[in-house]
Amino acid sequence: MVERITASNEVSWIRLNDAAPEELAALVREAKLSPGDAEFIVNNHQRPDVFVMDGYVVLLIHVPVFDRETRVTSATPLYFVVCEKTVWTVQEESIPVLGKLWQDFNENDVKRDEYFSEGAMGLALHIADTVQAGSFKKLSRLSKHIDIAEDAIFHGHERQMVEEVSLLMRDVMDFRKIIRSQVALFATLPEHKFVTDELAVEWRRLNGQMRKSWDILEGLFESTKELEKTNSRLLQHKENELLRMLTYYSIFSIPALYIFQAVNPFASGVSSTMLILYWGLLGLLVVTLAVIFLRFKRKRVL
Repeated sequence: MVERITASNEVSWIRLNDAAPEELAALVREAKLSPGDAEFIVNNHQRPDVFVMDGYVVLLIHVPVFDRETRVTSATPLYFVVCEKTVWTVQEESIPVLGKLWQDFNENDVKRDEYFSEGAMGLALHIADTVQAGSFKKLSRLSKHIDIAEDAIFHGHERQMVEEVSLLMRDVMDFRKIIRSQVALFATLPEHKFVTDELAVEWRRLNGQMRKSWDILEGLFESTKELEKTNSRLLQHKENELLRMLTYYSIFSIPALYIFQAVNPFASGVSSTMLILYWGLLGLLVVTLAVIFLRFKRKRVL
């Protein structure tokens, strides 16, 4: 599907969402892409990169997209093809933050003219900046979930948090893989007529934002690792305590049962004293075992 927004200064944003082959071919022709750059966009399995040609700039970034149902963060490629008056964005999967920005430009003429006023390259950098801001929101959400898991662990929910902490660790690791490949993407300023002195500042700011994302992720990664270790240690401590109690219980109960195994409480001629001792000991063993399990049930070990 192809959508177009054009501002009053004739700068256009053309959005290709899950585009058909003929729509991609039209982009290649209109932007006059080289065969290598055209193949780069069509393959859609590339690492983030930037290519500079006389008449255009091609930029690929990966956008972290979180699936709430599967709780998996995946990298969604977003291609930019920037010409003098036109920005094409190419995506095969949904990027919610990009859809919201498109809707804002459609509904707000003032905002559209403001951000389109810096030309096609300025618009492309603004789109990339908006996507990066969306990543910070995801990192904030992730940090909040880690804090919730930490609070739950120190309130005795270690067993319930084993799976939760594992999911958080996977989410952080997936996010790191996406950002790691882009840390150096904006480190080098491309030399091109589209990149003016004002836009060079924006480019460097994006580089700083990307590095800030990486620093935050490194902190979250370390926090999640330590949280996982702490949870395992607390759970192991409680399980060891249960094993110690059951060991003490076995040391007492096994000899006692061995001594009384010859007693048949239902046989004739058994003295009342022996019956009292037998049923009293059996009741004591049952009650003691029940108390042990109830205690560790309250501690959420079982």
